[in-house]
Formats: sequence, C-alpha cells, structure tokens
Amino acid sequence: MKKSAVVVLLLTSLNAAGLTSTLSAQTVEVVARPDFAPHMQALRQQRMASEDASQPLMQQLAKIKSFSADYQQRVYDIQQQLLQEGQGKLALKQHARFRFESETPEQSLLVSDGKTLWFYNELLEQVSIYDANSEVGQTPFALLTSTDKALWQQYQVTQQQQSFFIHPLDVGNPVQQLMLTFKDDQLVEMQVIDINQQQSVYLFSKIKVNSSIADKLFTFTVSKNLDVDDQRQR
Repeated sequence: MKKSAVVVLLLTSLNAAGLTSTLSAQTVEVVARPDFAPHMQALRQQRMASEDASQPLMQQLAKIKSFSADYQQRVYDIQQQLLQEGQGKLALKQHARFRFESETPEQSLLVSDGKTLWFYNELLEQVSIYDANSEVGQTPFALLTSTDKALWQQYQVTQQQQSFFIHPLDVGNPVQQLMLTFKDDQLVEMQVIDINQQQSVYLFSKIKVNSSIADKLFTFTVSKNLDVDDQRQR
C-alpha cells in the first residue's frame, strides 16, 4: 500500500464505510484540493489572516490529561449531502495515546500507545500496524493529545469564540482542516475536512475529563487468526 493511501486510510478510519474499499484494493493519491465548500473561501482567508491562537489552544489541551466520550458522527460530501451516520467511543490520554472505536455502521478500531498505531477491521479480520511517530501529523486524534510546539508549528491556528480552526501549512496534508469546539473546558465537537473534501462531524456525549484510564486500553494484541499488514517494515 502506498504512503498516500496509508494517510488517507487513517483519515477514512473516521468514516467506517470508506475503510472496506480502501483495505480491499483502492489506492488514493494525495493531491492538493480546493478548500471544502468554495463559497466559504473568503471566510477561511479571513481566519488565516487572524491572530495566531496556537498558545490558547495549547493551554486548553494541556488541561486535558485524559478524555473519554461517546460520539455521534455525520459525514458530508462537498455539496453538504449527508453520506452516512455512525457512532462509537473515543478515549484519549497524554501523551499521544488514543482509542477510536467505531460501533456503527461497521465495527473497527484505531488505537495507539504513542509508539505503535494499530488499525483493526473486525469484518475483514485484518490489522494494519504503523509507526505512530511518523503518522502523528496525519491523524487528528494524535494532535489532540500533543502539546509539542515543534509539531504545532506545522499548523496555523485561529480562534472564533470557543472554536479553534487548525490548518496545516503543508497543502498536501490529508487533514485540510480540523475544528475543535470547547464548552466549559470540555471538548464537545470535532470537525475534520479531509483532502477528498469530505467533512466528518463528531458530537461528543457522556464526556469524562481527567478520569483514570488504564494504559492497556491503548494497546492491541494481535491474535493468530488475523491477517497482519505491518507497515513499519516498509
């Protein structure tokens, strides 16, 4: 699988319907695309010209030692047509540990202990393994668990009220825009616009901040019956 397909795979893990086709054979080349919803270009340019808000975001993220929640997901195309809905669970823990568990429309798991990243597709009985450090800039969840200034220097951050808009300086980054919305220091919504111009909206409920989460939740045991695609060897 090409590197370009790998990063798109990590993004489409936010969209369970896209995983099956990607893992089956499809390779998606990463190329620069126009911003999502062209009629919002002027607003985006206005945000990009706004004062940098990376420091307030770092302060906000630093308060979150751990985070867990249920999520409701909606995925839209560039015309804002609803493509699918889903739900699942999300857990985060500093530093760089996360667990994204899709329950519907398909069961899948994206989990990282900060060193290794596993993507498990239950239907295909397949697990793909990646080096977490090399994927940190391509995976929105990893960004949520990092206050590394060197990493965040690769992004421009602007703020509107309690929402932060995060744009990569690299126009070829699969994550074209990440929006985080907080309420009373709790992350309540996340939106991701990917390089294929799909928008994934996540609304969080049953939120727990800074509660105890066992480290074993952020690891994955590869059983003998699974087909293993170890990308660390390539």
